[in-house]
Amino acid sequence: MALEEEVECNCGEERVEWIYTYGDMVTLLLCFFVLLFAMSKSDEEKFKAVSASFRGGPPASPFMFTGAPSPMDTLQSALQQADISEVTDITMDDRGIAISFSDTAMFEKGSAEPTPEGVETIEKFARILYAVPNRIVIEGHTDDTPISSPIFPSNWELSGARAGSVARILEELGIDSDRMEIAGYGSTRPKVSNDSPALRRLNRRIDILIKPEGY
Repeated sequence: MALEEEVECNCGEERVEWIYTYGDMVTLLLCFFVLLFAMSKSDEEKFKAVSASFRGGPPASPFMFTGAPSPMDTLQSALQQADISEVTDITMDDRGIAISFSDTAMFEKGSAEPTPEGVETIEKFARILYAVPNRIVIEGHTDDTPISSPIFPSNWELSGARAGSVARILEELGIDSDRMEIAGYGSTRPKVSNDSPALRRLNRRIDILIKPEGY
């Protein structure tokens, strides 16, 4: 009697490892949205009740929340999950949370048209904005070096055009235009002094401000 060979068959099986990373990112963004909502409320007990509902996280997730995480930490984790390295700073105040993107990673010098790398960065950040329905303000900033060209007579026009370009791409990617505002501040709101080329680079930026719920 002939021996039958056993053949291992993986027919119909599908690798699903990606779903764990996806689930972690969704969890982070959902928590981030809850924290933004809580920022607009003065009732501490409501905040505790909402944050407590997320303790433990989903069973398959390594992100196990034992209390109310910091909105900054949550957003930084989401940015890492989305593989966005162009962020230079994240700040939080009563206006909301502002994420700063380096203009050198987004635009050519003196241009308001995003580079291919800039478009890719905007696409990655749009994935975060999908899960955070809050209103956003896109702010363009420059250093104090004057610019004068047929297209941009001053830094006012350049900063506003860059903010508008980011908003346009976000809208093309499905972000509702009713959620967005743009502002061009030129060189009037520097993060640091303009005393050196390195410091000027920090002032040339796009800030995306995520407002608390209700603002």
